[in-house]
Amino acid sequence: MAFAAPPVQSATASPATGKTRYTDYPMAMAVTTTIFFMWGFLTVLNDILIPHLKTVFELNYAQAMLVQFTFFGAYFLMSLPAGRLVALLGYKKGIVAGLAIAAVGAFGFWPAAQLHSYGAFLAALFVLATGITVLQVAANAYVALLGPERTSSSRLTLAQAMNSLGTTIGPKFGGLLILSAAAVVIPPAVRNAPETVQLVQTLNNAPAVQTIDAIRQAPPERLVAALNDASATALDRLPVQDVAASFVQLPAGPMAQVLDSLSGAPLLATLSTLSPQQLAALPPATLATALDKLASSRLDEHDAAQLANVRASLAPETRQQLTDYRQKQAQLVQVPYLGLGVALLVLAVGVWLFRLPPLTESTEQADTSHHTLMDALRHSHVLFGVLAIFFYVGAEVSIGSFLVNYLSLPEIGHMSEQAAADHVVYYWGGAMVGRLAGSALLVYINPRKLLAAFAAVAGLLVLTTMLTQGQVALVSVIAIGLFNSIMFPTIFALGIERMGPLTGKASSLLIMAIVGGALLPLAQGVLADHMGIQHAFILPLLCYGYIVFYGLRGSLVREPATPAIHH
Repeated sequence: MAFAAPPVQSATASPATGKTRYTDYPMAMAVTTTIFFMWGFLTVLNDILIPHLKTVFELNYAQAMLVQFTFFGAYFLMSLPAGRLVALLGYKKGIVAGLAIAAVGAFGFWPAAQLHSYGAFLAALFVLATGITVLQVAANAYVALLGPERTSSSRLTLAQAMNSLGTTIGPKFGGLLILSAAAVVIPPAVRNAPETVQLVQTLNNAPAVQTIDAIRQAPPERLVAALNDASATALDRLPVQDVAASFVQLPAGPMAQVLDSLSGAPLLATLSTLSPQQLAALPPATLATALDKLASSRLDEHDAAQLANVRASLAPETRQQLTDYRQKQAQLVQVPYLGLGVALLVLAVGVWLFRLPPLTESTEQADTSHHTLMDALRHSHVLFGVLAIFFYVGAEVSIGSFLVNYLSLPEIGHMSEQAAADHVVYYWGGAMVGRLAGSALLVYINPRKLLAAFAAVAGLLVLTTMLTQGQVALVSVIAIGLFNSIMFPTIFALGIERMGPLTGKASSLLIMAIVGGALLPLAQGVLADHMGIQHAFILPLLCYGYIVFYGLRGSLVREPATPAIHH
């Protein structure tokens, strides 16, 4: 049984009022927005996979960014085949095909985890992203065409709000099921005790000798509480060997909690001081996390050699425990992605049963002149739009990909990866709120001016997080999500404006440009390995500068509109 979605019978724009209908097919619009939710949910899980796989496979930042390189590289490689598939099948069957392909990719995570192979994970991601590419080509253009051009930006922004709902829920889901490490729970009675408060003040401000004495004399539970509440750089002013010697006599339990709170030189010195027996007594999760934090740090030649000595000192049994731990961590993705694969298949069946309007007059089936991609690129607003999508997606994905690691830095958020994953929710949640508000604003405000304004504010927020630390840097980087909100749907709608039968060609080109999400995070990963995560945000800053240009000048339609084919 199929479910029909009859068009709304409403008049076109009235010269007297200037008002126009919002969409001709409200039920089709509602069904299609569920697709946006699903691919947003799947895409944002990459932000959780990156720190997870980084620890599991002991990767540096550039290697970890291969997750995004593979995922968004599929957009570039598969966008043209996806466009041809949608042209052959039509919008509805194209959406069903995209959901089915994505389901196959999600199911591929099970054997990838069993094989404990980073390459296998990347292969499954590529298949998953191929399905999402088909969905992007079909659904974005389809929603833009479900009504008059005047409200296409608003309509697509509203659909993208459902995408943002998926990206808001996804990090919480992934953080709970994939980033499984539990945060240290310190009893309030210990944390708020006067002795603990005094120890925090000593760690932050007292002379080095007095601070070292206080560390040695403090009970383990109070020391752990104070280290978690002290300034992230409190130990950096102390002689690292004295700090390490102060911790070496701690029992295994408190030692593990202390190591979780350390980073940089104090962490490396403490690990180097521990005997093979003490290292073996640590929980594998603590040891693996500590080694990963150090491997991700910018180590000079001496520190790198010291870390290599720590690894070499591990007993064979300890190395095997680490291997077993990493294997179990890899398998944490199996059940979540199996469930997602089933959900994708159910959604595909639902779309198949729903009778969506074909809108063939704006597909390649109506293009009797057999235009090429170059014909679409000759329209400057399409060419500049392709670059705008490239830079926008690159900036958004780069920021999202680094958020967990960035917020975990002692000088920024000083929190666990799971706690940082909870904060990622606010980044993507801001995009959802912005898209809901933006869909209303775009009905009344020129989309080009609003796009330029949002990009300018996003650029200022990037600059703020680069130049500050602590709460200011944390809040400013999360707030970028709010101003990212309208960028993709607005750029996309402006990029296919007045393209008629060339809409499909322009749509494929714009979706190809999502490859920015593959290349720019990788480039930012290289920058982060050489200059640190915070300074590497210079790359998104430049991207937002280009989007300001596109909103003000690049999006203007300078060529005559391509005439639509009438039957």
